[in-house]
Amino acid sequence: MPAVSANTSGLVGAIYDAALDASLWPAFMQKAAGALHAGVGMFWLHDFSTGSADFGSDAGNVASVTGLDATALSQYVSHYSARNVWLPNAAKLPEGSVTVSSSLYPERQLKRTEFYDGWLQGLDVFHGVGSAIVKRETRDVKLSFLRSERAGPYTAGELRMVRDLLPHMRNAVTLHRRLHHLQALSAAALAALDMLPVGVILLTPGGTLMHANRVAHHLAATTRALQFGGGKVLAATAALTGRLGLLIDSAVSTGLGQGCLPGGSLRLTGPLGDELQVLVTPLPVAVSASWGAPAPAAIFCSNPRAPVPALTQALRAFYCMTPAEAELTQALVNGQTLKEFADARGVSINTVRTQLKFAAARVGARRQSDLVRMVLTGPALMRTKAPA
Repeated sequence: MPAVSANTSGLVGAIYDAALDASLWPAFMQKAAGALHAGVGMFWLHDFSTGSADFGSDAGNVASVTGLDATALSQYVSHYSARNVWLPNAAKLPEGSVTVSSSLYPERQLKRTEFYDGWLQGLDVFHGVGSAIVKRETRDVKLSFLRSERAGPYTAGELRMVRDLLPHMRNAVTLHRRLHHLQALSAAALAALDMLPVGVILLTPGGTLMHANRVAHHLAATTRALQFGGGKVLAATAALTGRLGLLIDSAVSTGLGQGCLPGGSLRLTGPLGDELQVLVTPLPVAVSASWGAPAPAAIFCSNPRAPVPALTQALRAFYCMTPAEAELTQALVNGQTLKEFADARGVSINTVRTQLKFAAARVGARRQSDLVRMVLTGPALMRTKAPA
């Protein structure tokens, strides 16, 4: 019998590479099948309740096949999966088990079956080794290798190699599903950003652009007060870019737990005089994790001449603000200063500062910048409509 020629540690490394990059599974399957002198290798899902096989990699599943062309695979899925005489006994095996085909169905009877005559024989395969990587009720994630009758039954050394690979395959399945789940959450979180009526720009730990929502791209294009050049977030002039960069650096540093500066706000002007109000703020770790990659800071931007619609009612409903507190909060979100708001309302700056204190407390904020940030990332703003 041929000796095992594969380096098991090399196969283990290939498993984890493929867990992070699903396009590498075919290369792993070819390598593993070659080590086992198998003409066919299948990393697949089987449902014992329906007799169906699944070789797709959608919805968090991962699968890969080597040694089968599209016709043979289609024939198995549509017809021979339900006639696979090895599977009834395989259903009884526990998770993590490794077994050879001869223990699942007598070899002397195999050649009399439709499964052999219609499918196995045409592929020139007879001996199989299979394992249940993960079992969930009636569904198995399976790893199977088939080789010709001439190659002989699988040896003890070959079976040991499959057993050594199994825990790593199980880890790979778990890792793949968790990554898929995180990617789905990230996609949902990023989609939610496009529902906001303000521009949102997420920043990487290096202070560069990670993601900008639809409104941010629209505001940047129409005002030209912001530019996304080479991954960097720039203003229209070198001076404004420098001031913006200082705010970004401080917010990112705080978001990474390496500083305590809150970022800040800035009024940017485009080359044609169009204005853009921006707020640069650190992001909490819990919020940052929603995007699927670290985003320790964000820039919120809005047109100061286009107030957020109907926000006062949402602020009163969500945070139980008084009408005065809600009006002040909306004014701050729209880029007004405390003095501008006081002058417009004909009240003293001390009165406005008192209203700010109570409004901030209602949303759990301590500072004006925190109040604006929490409103911009909170549920009240989701009740407004993003501009088309």
